[in-house]
Amino acid sequence: MKARNKHLLQCLACLAIALAYFFLSYTPLQTELHLRPEWTCDISKTPEPAAQEALLPFRLGKKGGYFTHTGKIVTTVDIPYKATFSKNFFALYDQDAQDILVSKPNGSQAFNIKAAGFPFVQDDRVFLFAPGGSSVFFVNNSSGSVESEWEFPSPITAFNSSPKGSVAGCADGLLTVFDQNGKMKSQLSPGGSDYQVILGADISEGGEFFACVSGLDPQRFVLYKNEGNYQKIIYHEFLSVNLTRQTKVYFSKNDRYVYFDSIDALGIVDTQSAEAIHIPLKGTILDIQESPVDQSVFVLSRYSNTYYTITILEDWTKKIGQFAFEADAAFILSDGNTLYVGMDNKISRLSISKS
Repeated sequence: MKARNKHLLQCLACLAIALAYFFLSYTPLQTELHLRPEWTCDISKTPEPAAQEALLPFRLGKKGGYFTHTGKIVTTVDIPYKATFSKNFFALYDQDAQDILVSKPNGSQAFNIKAAGFPFVQDDRVFLFAPGGSSVFFVNNSSGSVESEWEFPSPITAFNSSPKGSVAGCADGLLTVFDQNGKMKSQLSPGGSDYQVILGADISEGGEFFACVSGLDPQRFVLYKNEGNYQKIIYHEFLSVNLTRQTKVYFSKNDRYVYFDSIDALGIVDTQSAEAIHIPLKGTILDIQESPVDQSVFVLSRYSNTYYTITILEDWTKKIGQFAFEADAAFILSDGNTLYVGMDNKISRLSISKS
């Protein structure tokens, strides 16, 4: 036990030194926002029962599962092909997925989806993409039954959801918006490009806004506002370089800002003023997480496969620092005043505070 405690203290000390180095010598913090290491746990250790503790999801390479706020690993699974995780559900699947088992965070069965395809979970919402990629099923999160099904002329290339709706983008440039019950609200094509394709899309928490990165030659970012039966473009910009991969589009929880991946930059648009700023950021944006502490935003990006950077914003738009590390796999997850950072087989908890 003493050796284990000593090893844990060494891990925490190393992480604290690394954070101090990157914040103080690479990109100095200019405000009073602080990140303080609290613990580090190993995902390879034997899972433990967690009683009634809340569980948080992780995915690191070919391992996934759930852990507690105190660093207890509760569920671990090997991922033979692909998997999808949320705070409420997870599912493993292969190339010929059918009769799909959806599980709860503790590993017990939630329900079976009696259909073939590839599942996708976001919080308590469950979807299934049919073989061929041109159909999406909206799945009941209690019974696993299919509540609605939508088929498109071309494969779905972008999809996201929020409590108030979902948005799907296709290879032919078609963008479709659904309400929270899976009913179609609108369809449109952003257009303006020689080659039509939707590479990234999202819908705001309240369902009032949706946005996408669309087209090639030129490529552009487009922000829409729902106004009854009419969808109004309130902002758009042409991107200087074409992205040829799926890309991140993300609305802040308060619907005020939308973030998008642009070559070597993070684009941010204010949905109220329709003004944009661009923050230099090298690599591919993998995830964006928020904390209510100082309205801070954490952006995980990857450059050159194993080089990761976490960029920190305050007041949603102001860059105040960043730190970098090397790993084969990484993730970030915010929960209130806490940021969790996963690196290979380790998860570290950092408290977020403002003096």
